[in-house]
Amino acid sequence: MDCNTCDTAPAVVINKPEVVQVALTISDKAKEMLGSAFGDDRSHALLVGVLSGGCSGYMYDLQIVESTDQDCQELKVDGFRVLVPNASSHLLDGIEIDYVDRLMGGGFKINNPNASSSCGCGESFA
Repeated sequence: MDCNTCDTAPAVVINKPEVVQVALTISDKAKEMLGSAFGDDRSHALLVGVLSGGCSGYMYDLQIVESTDQDCQELKVDGFRVLVPNASSHLLDGIEIDYVDRLMGGGFKINNPNASSSCGCGESFA
């Protein structure tokens, strides 16, 4: 509601990032682990997304899904369906999905050439 006594706030400018055609790779160890997760059913897809948050500003989000409501690119990478949301395509182009064994258990790790920095745990980036 505007009572005409306060200054009007300037318009907020939202810059929508350009959608890029994503190219990504999956390491041999990650393929092995994904193969175990998917089994023989390759109708599901790996959704590779980005969320706001984490130590460095963004966090990776990996999910196995049947489908998604997000506007995504669908890639076929070494026999796996990979979905990448167009809204985060500029952040994920050129990534390598890897799997690393750690003392307290293993996990997927994203090697991202677009990241200017990342946290020690490797789960978030800027």
